[in-house]
Amino acid sequence: MLHHFGLTGRILFSFWMTLLLVVLAMVIIFISQKNNDDSLQRMPPIKTGETLTLKLLSEEYSHVREWFMQQAERDVRRIFVIKDSQEILQRRLPPPLQRINSHLSNDHPFIHRKREGFVYVGRHLLLPDGKRVNILFRSPDFRPPMHHIIAEQWLGFIVSAILISGLISYLLALYIIKPIMLLRQATQKLASGDLSIRVQDDIKGRHGEVSLLAQDFDNMADKLERTISSHKHLIQDISHELRSPVARLQLALELSKKRLNISDDQVDIQRIEKECEQINTIINTLLNLPAYELEPSLAFMDEVNVSELLNDICNDLNYTNPHKPIVLQDQTQAQHQLLANGQLLRSAIENVLKNAQYYHQGDQPIEVSLIYHHQSLEILCCDDGPGVDDAQLEEIFKPFYRISQARERSSGGYGLGLAISKRTIELHNGRIHATNRKPHGLCVSMTLPTS
Repeated sequence: MLHHFGLTGRILFSFWMTLLLVVLAMVIIFISQKNNDDSLQRMPPIKTGETLTLKLLSEEYSHVREWFMQQAERDVRRIFVIKDSQEILQRRLPPPLQRINSHLSNDHPFIHRKREGFVYVGRHLLLPDGKRVNILFRSPDFRPPMHHIIAEQWLGFIVSAILISGLISYLLALYIIKPIMLLRQATQKLASGDLSIRVQDDIKGRHGEVSLLAQDFDNMADKLERTISSHKHLIQDISHELRSPVARLQLALELSKKRLNISDDQVDIQRIEKECEQINTIINTLLNLPAYELEPSLAFMDEVNVSELLNDICNDLNYTNPHKPIVLQDQTQAQHQLLANGQLLRSAIENVLKNAQYYHQGDQPIEVSLIYHHQSLEILCCDDGPGVDDAQLEEIFKPFYRISQARERSSGGYGLGLAISKRTIELHNGRIHATNRKPHGLCVSMTLPTS
């Protein structure tokens, strides 16, 4: 049952039950002992026996015998006096009292037994004249049940014990669990992209394993922040380096057009110009990528017609790779607009479709569907390739992850395409996931909200 509670609840329950059981055990032992002593003193035969004992110790034996005969018959029947191995009224002892009488001595002057609803008590006395007498008592057990005693006398104490032990257990559990909760929150923030999060200052005053764990977390966060920062700087540096050759390529293209008197309406020239512009746009995107990650709402959002964008991407990819054509099935039957960064969204979709083209093996074209759901658009791309192991369906969206670690760069790149797609879709409050296709192949679904 405890696995349904959180860690705080389990720790609280364990401490609380331990304290409560200890307190209740002490209360029950104390009540039981007190009940034994009090009830014995309240039993009529034992009261008479106590008076008899005092008289035996202070008066002559003959006077005591006469007094004993005058007492209430029911009390006398339950009290036995043994002198010189004989009961003074010549009565036969019940078996339990016989056993007690045989064990009474100077070393064991008092014996108390319970059996079958009766209380048996034996006492060994040394009289003033030097003689020895055993007094034996038998009485029904008049003690009330334990739950009556607890209800009448100790209920308030037990309730207080429950409340106090519960409060102590809660504070102790909170003291233990608080740094763990802080670490959990920090881990969630780190996973969501907040690389500046640290926990050492929030766990001041703690020592031992908790403090070491916080220190290790901060060290990990520092190293992660430095690594990602260096990667961003590397991307920006490469982008800056690429700008110059792209600019020279565009200039050379313009000079060639003028020198060779080539018109702008020729298809090949238009394609070269478009690809140069595309490269330049990608470089600009890379240079501004840190700003997009920090403030996606400011990342040049605009109204984007998804159907037109998807159709344009399919046409471009069919031009560059005509042997693996892509067929678009637009099931929306309407022109749906999204508020999005058109260039980032184009790059994300294009990466997925290029990946499908690369692994596609069948003769049938690659299927791309645009499906409208309630307040969302789904772009579904399915290829006829070998698919992915089920355990790797989430891993393929991680940066620098490649299904085969032995693949060359020419066959699979650096493993950034799907990672960029995932990041871009998430920046637009969407989601992306992959599933295997029967009998073979991979389907990648990208869902974007329309509102």
